[in-house]
Parts: sequence; C-alpha cells; structure tokens
Amino acid sequence: MTLMYPDRVPAGTPRGEADMFSLIQQASGSDDYVCLHSVGITGHGRKEYAEADFVVIGPPGVFCIEAKGGEVTRVNGVWTIGPKGQTYTSDEGPFAQSEGTTHPLRVHLERELGLKRDEFLLGWGVAFPHISFSIRSTEWDLEVVYDERDKAKSFVEYIKRLAKHFSARRQKIGRPESPKLSPARVKQIASALRGDFELVPTVRGLLVDSKRELASLSAAQFAILDFALNDRNPQIICDGAAGTGKTLIAMEAARRLARGGRKVLLLCFNAQLGRFLAMDASEMGAAVTITTVHKFMSDLIRKGGFGTQLRAATSSDAAYFNRMMPDLFEKAAYALIEESGLPFYDVVIIDEAQDVLNAPIMNCIDMVLLDGFRNGRWLIFLDSGLQSKVYGRMSDEVLAYLRGSKPAEFLLCDNYRNPKAVVSEMCQVTGIEAPICRRTLVSNVDYRPYGDTREEGRKLRALLVELLHQGVPPGSISILSAKARQEACVTRHPPEIGKSICYIEDETVRCPTDSISAASVPAFKGLENEVIILTDLPSLEPKSDWTQSVLYVGMTRARAKLYMLVHQAYIDARTRC
Repeated sequence: MTLMYPDRVPAGTPRGEADMFSLIQQASGSDDYVCLHSVGITGHGRKEYAEADFVVIGPPGVFCIEAKGGEVTRVNGVWTIGPKGQTYTSDEGPFAQSEGTTHPLRVHLERELGLKRDEFLLGWGVAFPHISFSIRSTEWDLEVVYDERDKAKSFVEYIKRLAKHFSARRQKIGRPESPKLSPARVKQIASALRGDFELVPTVRGLLVDSKRELASLSAAQFAILDFALNDRNPQIICDGAAGTGKTLIAMEAARRLARGGRKVLLLCFNAQLGRFLAMDASEMGAAVTITTVHKFMSDLIRKGGFGTQLRAATSSDAAYFNRMMPDLFEKAAYALIEESGLPFYDVVIIDEAQDVLNAPIMNCIDMVLLDGFRNGRWLIFLDSGLQSKVYGRMSDEVLAYLRGSKPAEFLLCDNYRNPKAVVSEMCQVTGIEAPICRRTLVSNVDYRPYGDTREEGRKLRALLVELLHQGVPPGSISILSAKARQEACVTRHPPEIGKSICYIEDETVRCPTDSISAASVPAFKGLENEVIILTDLPSLEPKSDWTQSVLYVGMTRARAKLYMLVHQAYIDARTRC
C-alpha cells in the first residue's frame, strides 16, 4: 500500500482525482512508495501558481501525474475535459500541464536537498482513468499515458513504465542512468516537498483566529430570538444539529425573559453542562434557576421530605429515573403544595431536550410550570437527529403532545461552532447531510493512527507535548473517549506531561484553569472546547447508530482543532467511505 499525504481524499476532490487516489493508495507492491496529493508549484515558468495532482516518489524516481476524469476531446487546439455537465476547457492541455510541473520541482529539490539532475530520475505522466486513450501525436508519447486499460494492473507497473521511458530519453541525450532511490531518500524528498507546499498554521494561531471569528458570528445566532421571543409566541420548539447554537440561544432567552420580570427555570440533562451554564449565568441573579433535570428533581424530593426514600433507591437501576424518581417527585410536590412550598416558574427552558423528552420526566416539570405545558410559557431546544441516539430517550408521543399546543417551530440549520473541514469530515464518516457552515477558519482534521492501545497511549502523550510546546493553553484542550472512564486510554495510559488532567465527570471536582480536561463523549455532550482529542473510537465497520452518534457528538465539540487517535482499521474503513 502506498503511503499517501494526506491520507484521505479531501471533500470536493474531482472524481478523476479521487479514483486515482484510491488506485495509487491500494497498489500492490508499493510499500516503498510515497504519494503527495495536490502539490502546489510556486515557481512555475508560465504561471503564477500551478499544481500537480499527484507526485509519486519511489525507488525508480519522482513522477508528476495529472489526473483527468470523464471524457476528453481536442478541437482546434482547445481541450475539453470532464464528465458531461462538468467540463472545462484549456489551451495548454494535460500533457504540457504535467510536464510543466517538473522543472520548478527539480529546482526546489536542488535548493532544499542539494539533489543534482543526475542523482534522481524525474518524469511525468497523465492519467485518464475513465477512458481508453490511444491518440498518437508529436506532442506526447503514449508511454506516459495511464488509462482505463491499466487499472487491471498495479499502479506500480505504470510507474515502472514511466521510469523506463524517461531513462531511455536520458540515454539518448548522453546522460547517465539515475540511481535508485533508497527508502531514506524517498522519505527525505517527500518531507522536503510536503514541508514546502503544505504550510500548516500553528494551533495557537488557530485559537486566536477562532475566538475572533466566533465573536463576530455570535450576534447572528440571536436573530431567531429577535424574531420569535415575544408574547405572541409563548411556546417555542427549536430543532437543530450540533453547533447550531441551541445552548447559546437558550441562555440568551433566559436573560431576556428574566430582564422582563419573569421567573425562569433553565434545565438540561448533562451534569457538566448544567454546572458550566450555572457558572456563566451568575450575573442573572435569582430570577433564573439553571440546573440539570435530575438535580432539580432530587433537590425538590429532599425538600418535600422524601430524601430517605431517594437515598434508598438504586441509582444504577434503569427504572430509577423513569419510575422511582418521578414517583417520589410527585409525592414531594403534593406535600410542598400543602405547605405552599412548591416553586412555580413563569417560563421553563429545556436545553438538549432529546435526552429528557419522555412522559415521566415531562410530567414532573409540568407541575412547576405555571399553567403547565398545555397553556404555559416554554422553550424547547433539541436535536432530533444523531444526538438523540446517544441515550435514545426521546419520546415521539411527548413531542407530538407538545406540538399539539401549536408552538412556534424553528429549524436551526447553520453550524456556527466547527471549522468547515471538521464538519465535512464528520459528514463523511457518519453519512449525514452536510449543514451550512458559517465558519471560515481553515483547520483540517488531524488523524493519528495507532496499532495497539499502548501505542495509542504513547501517541496521546506525544500530541499533548506537541500542543503544549506550541503554547496552547491546557484549559483549551479536552480529551474525549468513546469508552467509560475506567477503560479510557487517558486512564489506562496516563500521560506524564507536567500538567494535570482533570476528569470533568467528577461533579465535586473543580478543574484548575491550567489543567487539561477529560471526559467520555456522552458526558461532554452540550459542551465544547478549542482543541478536542478523540480517543478509543469504534470501528467504522459495521456502522451502527451508536457509532454514528458517538462520532457525531465527539467531532462536533471542536471549535478550532480536532485530533482523532484511531486504529489502523478505522483508517482502512475511512478510505472506503
């Protein structure tokens, strides 16, 4: 298998290039080869900027390859290339285009590595993977052509043919035969070219750009409240995917309603999210109560005098939240009503409602909302898509009941949180439809493959050292695992990096600002951070609802940079997505 840089086909790559990427990557007998996809050529003689679709480096030499998909015609010197409806024209043609990339590449290698002309073989070729190309011309030799007939053999055979062709040309003009490239030389050339043409911004710089961009976008997210939050819309349902700003809008709604003199109860499911929201809302005062659904229920149960029964219940029992706690809540509520001690709220706001939207829980909340869900004032924020499958607790019957009151409904479609490349990669691996992405920050997903769990632990430590060395603040980094805490990579192979790693699932622990946070993916739902490192990820095959939901939630936590530590089997399956 050929070592590819990058190791996957970027979104939007033309079909011809994508097909050739796979053919090159999967070629048998290519373990000593490296291929760079989409290499920029800044020193082109005829253009300000040019690009080689592929630069293949192996024992025979270095070869620039142009890939042209679809049909190919030339009329009156003008080339028309591409599938029907997606063609483009060119006066230069693919052969001149491919040959033109070799000179600046040679100059670069001589400047960077001191490689002289006779120390390596440099050639070029054109690939037409969808047609049979047998047109002869004085402008090209058919030996440089790769077409649909060559697909039955390994791509290495084509490279050997190019090497033979260009070696023969050198001999005709009296130049000596070029030596084979050693594995070390192949790696050196690949590194020199990649370093020159793949300029990656530092993560610290990404953080600065990310924060600036997010600040400029925040005002646009409140437009829905400017339109909908008025007395004519006492009941609102907002359905939106990850990153569409549900939590941000819910918090702003609570502020505005509280300023209008209303007593507001804002509930969520995730204990960590509830804690962080409560910290952020300290300026709202007593008019707004922010907590999790289950903490609100347990606090009221104890207030009503049923704390002993609550402690006696088994919290790990599946019936605890769906039967025992709601039953105790109802008893406590009636006891408090008799004492005039049951709190009532003018407005209830539920964030991440898909995790609590079932009859037992909603019946409890109904008891503290003035006029109940049928006639009271409420705002429900939910994700009816993949996030609802993390816990699988959303009831279609309860949602239908809420809709029976004819609430104003809004679909949040724009992603404001994640860089576009992160969203694109998430859609590729989960299979969901791509949302509108409002971010312009350029930040690709960085895969770090490993072979076994020990190597995963080593790579996690190396990545953390790399980030800290770049000046990334520890508090901007979160390590998320698809496994429970005791099975997570960060627990089994704790990285010694001179900084503490704080598990935010410990509700009694307050993480220091100079510590790196860690959690399971489900426990981090509703939260986000600048840099996310995903670990212990499941295989892409077979793909299940749980696999999709974990990848969806985990990948969409990143505001600036996403790293994914994945098993090699994941990489293999990703190439087939």
